[in-house]
Amino acid sequence: MKKKLLVSGVFALLTWGTSLYSHCQMPCGVYHDNMIYDQIDQYVETMAKGITVLTDNKFTTLHDKNEFMRWVMTKEMESNKVAELVTTYFLQQKIKPDEEDSAKKAEMAHRLLFLLVGIKQNIDMKMVKNFQEQWEKFKLLFHVEGYECKMGQIKLKEWEEARERAKKQEAADHAHDHSHDHAHAHYHHHH
Repeated sequence: MKKKLLVSGVFALLTWGTSLYSHCQMPCGVYHDNMIYDQIDQYVETMAKGITVLTDNKFTTLHDKNEFMRWVMTKEMESNKVAELVTTYFLQQKIKPDEEDSAKKAEMAHRLLFLLVGIKQNIDMKMVKNFQEQWEKFKLLFHVEGYECKMGQIKLKEWEEARERAKKQEAADHAHDHSHDHAHAHYHHHH
């Protein structure tokens, strides 16, 4: 029964999430923006982890060599995805021609694209740090616009809190299920 309840809860959250997502036509574009920002933030984290593995590991066994290849491929694929986001989302949509700061934004977007090539071609944490610094500066140019919409912020906050609650509930249920199993095991033991 509990499982069913949890599933419907998660389903409600997902459908709520999509209704939020469809609001990206709102002037502030806060939902859509946040999703893009999250993806690129996650990319930086993934690259930091991957490059740590690639530089620390001796890669002597076949398993290690396989892991090396997989991280190199991940680095390539994820960098390509982010380059596509920077191009299609920022350069094609967010940076409007002839606006006051467009030249500066376009130049920074180009710098991000350039750094992504560096990350792809090398195994160098310095490049990831460079990208992260540039990305943080770049975000600031847009966030002002993205957060003007106060209602949007409140909605987003509520949604994030609901997500946190669902996560906690899931963890609590998980813990409860475990104690339940132990009780069963204990009971059978006595028989």
